[in-house]
Amino acid sequence: MIRLTAVIEQDGGSPRALTHESNKRKIILGRDASCDFNIPVSSISRNHATIVEEDQVYLLEDLGSTHGTLVNGRKLDSGEKKVLRSGDVIEVPKSKITCHIESEKVVSVEPGEATQAVASRAVAGILGRLGEAGEDGAYFRALNGHDEGARYMISQNLSEWVFGRSKECEFTLNDANVSRRHALVRKDWEGISIEDLGSKNGVLVNAKKIQKPRRLKSEDEITIGPIKLVFVDPDSALLDALKDVPGFTREDDLEIGEEFEESPSHVGAPGEDDIGEELEEYGDPDAEENHEDQEHPEQEFFDDETAGLDQIDPALLETGKAKIPDWFGIVALGTLIIGAGVLLIVILF
Repeated sequence: MIRLTAVIEQDGGSPRALTHESNKRKIILGRDASCDFNIPVSSISRNHATIVEEDQVYLLEDLGSTHGTLVNGRKLDSGEKKVLRSGDVIEVPKSKITCHIESEKVVSVEPGEATQAVASRAVAGILGRLGEAGEDGAYFRALNGHDEGARYMISQNLSEWVFGRSKECEFTLNDANVSRRHALVRKDWEGISIEDLGSKNGVLVNAKKIQKPRRLKSEDEITIGPIKLVFVDPDSALLDALKDVPGFTREDDLEIGEEFEESPSHVGAPGEDDIGEELEEYGDPDAEENHEDQEHPEQEFFDDETAGLDQIDPALLETGKAKIPDWFGIVALGTLIIGAGVLLIVILF
């Protein structure tokens, strides 16, 4: 489920908030009364932007609006799809929309329940659902380009895959600005990583250029030349549920041994291995004349002067965690390792 909370600027008055919750696969934002999330601001386009969910990944796209759409301060290009994460802020004229995405929990903790019982149920649930997720496995999905929507599956019978424009690559990207052998994807016991193979235009993960192999997490955005992909890993998403097991913490994996470089402002000039022209940047859309605000009696604003702050995703502010004995993290991890070993033996034999 996704919850959107819009804080709307009011001329001559205090900001007001409007909230929308949905389990729908597609949500349209705009000022038209037919939109799923109707925001009655005259400078917002009738159908301004759309949010589409697939495999629990939410993608935002501007629908050719006049004044554009920003995510965390960066304006979306025409036709660009952006992965949304919980806490992201979408900006449209006179409105800031906070996203809160709720994922399904593997296990819930009952008040007063013993931590060992919680751990046992959590491990059993995780291992069971890992088996279900393994039927599909991880994959990359193209977000733009000639093969938009294509899936590049991480199969069980290989440990390495190459992205490139050569037909000899396991994952072929049909774009002249992609190198013949552009990036290497590797699977090992620690997960799935990606590495630049010395390409001209480089490899970006979440808009930052990598210098060394980078461990991937589900919903990471990968840019290979001009092609953008999203990495979807059901197994990784399930393992994230370990945070629900008392005493167990999981640190995010980053690039090994070196910090990221900021994303270049444009695609590099094609070299000997890269034929084709650079991508052109889209200019700002033409101005559109203002429209009168429409009345929408089916939705209510919060009229209290401070409601704009009080109603903004209180779940995002819940950062406290119950303190539990340090030894229990070791017990939970040991139990998970044993269970994973049993699962591996079953798969192999």
